[in-house]
Amino acid sequence: MKSLKKNDKIIVIVAVVVLVIAGIGVVMYQSPKSTTTPPTTTGVKTYDVYWTLRNGSLNTISDFAGKKVSYQTNVAIPFGNIKTITFNLTWTDDHMTLLKRMGLDILTLEVITPDGIPRIETRRSKPLTGEGTFLLTISPNIIPPVAPITADSEQAAIAKLMQKPYYDDSWTNKNINVTVNVRIGEMRILQKMRDTGNTFDLKISYQYYAGLVKVDTTKSTGFDDTTPPPADPWENQTEPPWMSMIINTGCGRFV
Repeated sequence: MKSLKKNDKIIVIVAVVVLVIAGIGVVMYQSPKSTTTPPTTTGVKTYDVYWTLRNGSLNTISDFAGKKVSYQTNVAIPFGNIKTITFNLTWTDDHMTLLKRMGLDILTLEVITPDGIPRIETRRSKPLTGEGTFLLTISPNIIPPVAPITADSEQAAIAKLMQKPYYDDSWTNKNINVTVNVRIGEMRILQKMRDTGNTFDLKISYQYYAGLVKVDTTKSTGFDDTTPPPADPWENQTEPPWMSMIINTGCGRFV
């Protein structure tokens, strides 16, 4: 009986040793690290595009157009996405005869835009007052698109907004040639000699589309997760992880 008990103890000890070795093997086993590169967090968002119509004007041109020498100058619009440009010419005929009904001057405004197309408007001074005025409106018909912009920041979206196809600068700071001609209405030689031309005022106004962007959270794309990945639980430890687990769980201890 004593011999049998001794054998039982040996078997128990061997079994415990096997279990301890197996436990150590399980603890020390680590699955191979993945070589797949995680997706890069880009933070790309979708920005809706909005356009507002704004007004602007150039300095008024106040000058003189002679009957022999026309007035000429170049002007330019400092913005892109131009919708319209309006020229408002006004003058007063200062030499009228026969009860201010005859000898009325005729003024002509010619505008050549950056596309090379001339536009011409002509008007005669009004009887009695001698005043004259008319509008010449040019419509480049530049309509910017409203397609959303994808970018990783609002600044980047605005930068795209200032590029084609959103921004049309084909007329921006380009020369617009303006010419004002006067045709004297006086018929008599003496009156013609006195009438050398007319002073005028030319006001130039314009409309253009100004854009802005606003992030659309319902259409954001890419990865925008700012939460850091969980920390490695075994990082910066001075002892092997399997040793801590054996001590904490009581594996390998003999009672």
